[in-house]
Amino acid sequence: MPSAAVRDSVAKSKALMEDGDYIAALSTLRTSWDPKLGKGDRVLLVRTAGIVHMTWGQNDETTRRSSWKESRKSLERALKMDPGNKETRRQLNALMSMMDEAGVQVGRGFSIFANGEPTPFGLLAMFLSGIVLLVVIGQGRELISGFDDDDNSQIVEGDSVRLTVSYYPQLGSQKVTSEIDILLYPELAPSHVSSFVKHVSDGAYDQTIFHRIIDDFMIQGGDFENSDGTGGYAASFYGYCNGDQESNAAACSYTQYTLPDEADNGLKHEPCTISMAKTSSPNTGGSQFFLIPEDSTPSWLDGQHTVFGRIVSGCEAVTSISEVPTGSNDRPTNPVNLESAVLL
Repeated sequence: MPSAAVRDSVAKSKALMEDGDYIAALSTLRTSWDPKLGKGDRVLLVRTAGIVHMTWGQNDETTRRSSWKESRKSLERALKMDPGNKETRRQLNALMSMMDEAGVQVGRGFSIFANGEPTPFGLLAMFLSGIVLLVVIGQGRELISGFDDDDNSQIVEGDSVRLTVSYYPQLGSQKVTSEIDILLYPELAPSHVSSFVKHVSDGAYDQTIFHRIIDDFMIQGGDFENSDGTGGYAASFYGYCNGDQESNAAACSYTQYTLPDEADNGLKHEPCTISMAKTSSPNTGGSQFFLIPEDSTPSWLDGQHTVFGRIVSGCEAVTSISEVPTGSNDRPTNPVNLESAVLL
């Protein structure tokens, strides 16, 4: 049962919401958030944030798309914390019905839940415009961001990526195409997430391959230069060139940009996570990354490689890919293609 302090905070937030002060309502919830709270408290806070965003969108057409997107994020997050929570599911279903009636679809990767299971994502919608609107939306998002289910990561807009991968499974000759959704942690690995997102936005990963696959370990891709594990670089200058700290970007070619290690962020190499590939030397991460399947926990990489996100959908495909036949240098016998990577 939620604590008295959290219940009081929620009551105050709802009162502010009813008065139309949505930013203050979200701020009240954000002030009460602590990752050490019990699950019931966290679920109540995150669900209430979703209700505030939902109500904001209902009453303000100019912020509707963005508010409902934030509402959907919060309610899905709350449902992920407690999948059997009927009130959270009821609120999410209510939101989905309103969005369907209004013809509102948010982002390339918008997903709708039916009976607790995700359905295919909606179509790409137009971004809201207007400087004032962007400022208002930004304030609201910053006030409520930081709610998560099991950690203290700050989750912000644009932090989810969908990989579309095609491959030939170990059993069967028919090509399979699967989608893998990844939730990123910009607060815990800011440089890694920034670089990864920029590469995705630039289309660098589209039509590349997973060049190295080891069963019961990981699948590795992201070498958009040479497709063999010898190429790739950070998307921007983050203070390092080939692992050496430099004061400015002019110190090296952009193809030598590397990432500062962020491996001490508390994230572990658990099943269904994404981590950055690098050499044995510090600060040498670039564009290559690896996905960890369901049956792998390579804890020996903890503190060495940087985990910067987790797979929230499609991890079974990662496991299936990890089992495909391979040849020399752990290269798959049949190509495993990363068809596209898009922001959600």
